[in-house]
Amino acid sequence: MGVDTISRRGFLAAGAVGAITIGAGGFGAATKQADAAFVRPPGVESNARLAAACNRCQRCLQACPYGIITPVPLSGGFVAYGTPTLAFEQAHCDFCMKCVEACPTGALAFGGARERDLGVAVVVKDACVAWDWSGCTVCKDECPVEGAISLDDHDRPVVHADLCDGCGKCETSCPSSSLRAYNPSIANKGIVVVSRESEAAHASGAVADAELTSLRTTAAAEALPPHSRGMHPDGPDGSLRPASGEGKGATHEKRVA
Repeated sequence: MGVDTISRRGFLAAGAVGAITIGAGGFGAATKQADAAFVRPPGVESNARLAAACNRCQRCLQACPYGIITPVPLSGGFVAYGTPTLAFEQAHCDFCMKCVEACPTGALAFGGARERDLGVAVVVKDACVAWDWSGCTVCKDECPVEGAISLDDHDRPVVHADLCDGCGKCETSCPSSSLRAYNPSIANKGIVVVSRESEAAHASGAVADAELTSLRTTAAAEALPPHSRGMHPDGPDGSLRPASGEGKGATHEKRVA
């Protein structure tokens, strides 16, 4: 069974093994796995809430027009296995909210402070081209939220967490893998999105690739607050969103800046 497809048998097997895990390691082990800090689709209240509410039906994966929603592999833990996470290698999220509309359980839902807050971008200093050589400002230029990424005195990118909504456009656009000399020890692009619930989100300034890898899904004691001033366009045309507090089938209203 591949990572991209989770059969009913595979889901039931994961649940059975998860039960064994709880029995062997106690509920503490299961809680730790449920809190694992993955970058989730829009409308997720928390990683633990999603792990509990998601039935692994994959309707959100099928609804996403950009193919950026993928199931957490078994290596991500039995509790999170099969739940949706985001991969920004090929495309970013424009908050069309089709995944939320498709969710039958409320694991993805409209409303709440984190409805349109996927995470926060972090700069990977040993992968970012601008960290060693000047000239690359692609992430800042491509960012759709004005002010979310600025440049320091050395023209290196700086992410402002209060503005970043984690859409992933910076990660998708980052050319570091093609501009830098190949280094098999560096697994990430020069800028990547992490969950606000992760230890990586709390790192001060840019992080090393090895540090990011170890902290990327490790849950922090407290999540970073959601962005308070982010202004990412809503929907493919940049102007529509479901009326406040309404969900599937809601009429849409023009967003006022």
